[in-house]
Amino acid sequence: MYDVRAVANFVLDVAEAHGRNVSNLHINKIVYFLHADFLVAFSRPLVTAKIEAWTYGPVFRELYREFREFGDASIVGRARYLDPETGRKKNAEWHFTCEEEEFLRELVRKYVSMTPGALVAQSHIEGGPWDRTWNHETKTNASMKISDEAIKSWYERTVKH
Repeated sequence: MYDVRAVANFVLDVAEAHGRNVSNLHINKIVYFLHADFLVAFSRPLVTAKIEAWTYGPVFRELYREFREFGDASIVGRARYLDPETGRKKNAEWHFTCEEEEFLRELVRKYVSMTPGALVAQSHIEGGPWDRTWNHETKTNASMKISDEAIKSWYERTVKH
């Protein structure tokens, strides 16, 4: 499993190489769908971060906080973390295996070409993980966490997005 900030930086690197802009809303949806695809393909999570159901779909709180200064504009920086050894902020670096990188790179190209609105609509599909979390009938999911089990179960048995 990888730090969600490093995965976001990978998305931003690929998007930049293809001349695509990515907003905060966009990056959260792209990383969510990468996580879902990775769960199905590799039978393990891509990221360690918790995924929450927010109004506009699945959100990684770490990414939202990291990029909120950009609002709905294009992200022009990279996600950072505090290095415990130096006490300084450093860019989160991604280090995937060749197989993982190839798999993810192809998907990032696909997702960055989609509008944030299209990704939000896809994440809101009726009966999907976000919908079942957001529209739950009990108060047992106060954190609105979308579980990896719900994501994997849904995307294993549905038409891919």
